[in-house]
Amino acid sequence: MADEQDRAHVSGVCDAYRSLAERMTSIHISRFSELPRIELYLDQLLSLVDDELSFMRLPDEGPLVTGSMVNNYVKRHVVPAPVKHRYTRRHICYVTCVCLFKRVLSIEQVTRLIRHVEEENLNLAHTYDELCSALECALAEQFAVGPDFVAPAVEPVIDLRDANGTRIDSPLDRTIEAAVVSLAAKIYVEQVLALGDVAVTQEPVAPATSDAPALATPDATRSSSATTVK
Repeated sequence: MADEQDRAHVSGVCDAYRSLAERMTSIHISRFSELPRIELYLDQLLSLVDDELSFMRLPDEGPLVTGSMVNNYVKRHVVPAPVKHRYTRRHICYVTCVCLFKRVLSIEQVTRLIRHVEEENLNLAHTYDELCSALECALAEQFAVGPDFVAPAVEPVIDLRDANGTRIDSPLDRTIEAAVVSLAAKIYVEQVLALGDVAVTQEPVAPATSDAPALATPDATRSSSATTVK
């Protein structure tokens, strides 16, 4: 029985991994042009970012971003302050990037990374799209194992351009690439280790034996009562 349960558990984990790999190799993070053009309230921003990054949530993990987190990022000047309590696509990009990179970096390191991006006067929409594309590629490389999965031909390379669209020759591109690859590896380890909690096998129910006392039916109970009451 123990061997059968072990085999069933291994099979369940394998099935769970295959499902996980199929999902993680087809992740799509919304690009800048796909983000809402209208201004959002805080609760709408939280819901959108949490949904976008749901692929890296662990089974026992709560919301990936909360209102207090966003307020703290704004106070630390990591995220731009909202205008009249409204958030734009620019805010969505900043909050998403902070939530991603703080998985592998300290908030101080994330702040410095964002400062470098701002100092380079990079095109926000282009940089954000490059980041999303690189992360999708890095995740596909991490999870593309086995004969049924093929690693992407494109490497997770970041192409940085300034506000005028001019290519920038800066070590910042390699820094962001390394952070993205580290993030994908962290997500891989976390998600694979969590498979043991997901693929839980159900204990078989032991069949009733003939020695077990039969349960009395309502009719039998009434009949017994009738014979004992005088």
